[in-house]
Amino acid sequence: MLASTLTASLVAVPGAGSAEAKPKPFAHPGVVVSKKQLDYVKKNIKKQPYKAAYAAMRRSPLASLKRRPHAVKVVHCIGYGGPGDNIDCGIERDDAMAAYTNALIWYISRDKRRLTLAGIYLNAWSRTLKSHTGADTLLQEAWAGTTWARAAELVKHSMPKGKKWNQQKRFATMLRTKYLPYLIKGKQEGVNGNWDLVMADAAIGISVFLDDRKSFDKSVRLLRSRVPAYFYLKSDGPKPRPPVDGVMPDIDTYWFQPPGGAPAVYADGMEQETCRDRVHPSYSLAATMHVIATAQIQRVNLASEFQRRITAAMEFQSKYSLSPVPAWLCGGKLNDVMQPALEIAYATYHKKAKLPWTRKKMLKQRPAGASVFMAWETLTSGVR
Repeated sequence: MLASTLTASLVAVPGAGSAEAKPKPFAHPGVVVSKKQLDYVKKNIKKQPYKAAYAAMRRSPLASLKRRPHAVKVVHCIGYGGPGDNIDCGIERDDAMAAYTNALIWYISRDKRRLTLAGIYLNAWSRTLKSHTGADTLLQEAWAGTTWARAAELVKHSMPKGKKWNQQKRFATMLRTKYLPYLIKGKQEGVNGNWDLVMADAAIGISVFLDDRKSFDKSVRLLRSRVPAYFYLKSDGPKPRPPVDGVMPDIDTYWFQPPGGAPAVYADGMEQETCRDRVHPSYSLAATMHVIATAQIQRVNLASEFQRRITAAMEFQSKYSLSPVPAWLCGGKLNDVMQPALEIAYATYHKKAKLPWTRKKMLKQRPAGASVFMAWETLTSGVR
């Protein structure tokens, strides 16, 4: 019954593209993970680390064949931390993650029930959603949008020959009208940098799914505008770069410094939110690497452009997650737990830079699970 519900497909678009003057068609699937990657994982699924990661994914509640979407008309996000403020926001993110999870299982196993269930999630939300509201609207659209794009891209470009995704156009319209116009502009003023970085992540994924070259190029520009202001290198000068043109009132305060009245100290690899907690820098690294990976598939080499900043940040985060925090760094205390956001970064840079702390931390976190907008990255991007 499930298999008959979604006789839905899409027509694959061949070729690879770039953001140069005469762009070629986009490569599909081409959001974060490529066909080459997925085929490699499928071929090696009985080997580690893919075997353990695949087993963990299949055990997840997100992969349950009994689970169904809970689409709502208005997703209201008033800010995180208060009672009852997360219900619809979490539902949307989890349903997007469930769609992506089932699409991955379908690709590897060719169990048609999984393709059908992924389509049920996509179709339910495109049929129901009217808007996002609340103070965290843009963040929610970015967190959910990046996963919706990955799920839809994989469903669209892995359909059995001769099958059609009958409601594909409606889902595309949802992404084009209810997500992309708001994400593509960025929001550099008044927010922490993780917002712009994940907005760029969602926008570039949606652009590839929609075959929208203009929006793809804007997404790349958004990332380029924010990365140098988020990941610090001493070569930037004694203070980090501001996130927008002009002088910020207090760059130290914006970087959550100085704690307890101590002098502000900056070091290679620090991130704008390092002294805030460990979680948000993890989100920012993950979002940045999603954009870099998607761009790489489309033959735009952001990886080399940002190698020094990203590898410094990877090692910095990992080192002080595994070893004592010195007194000069954020008052000698870093809060919360570093999220498992290292797989794509390590896969991208491990042959180009020495990353001992990153590798040690990454192996301790395997297999990476699903959280907010990061999903199953040991499976899709892990280095053996």
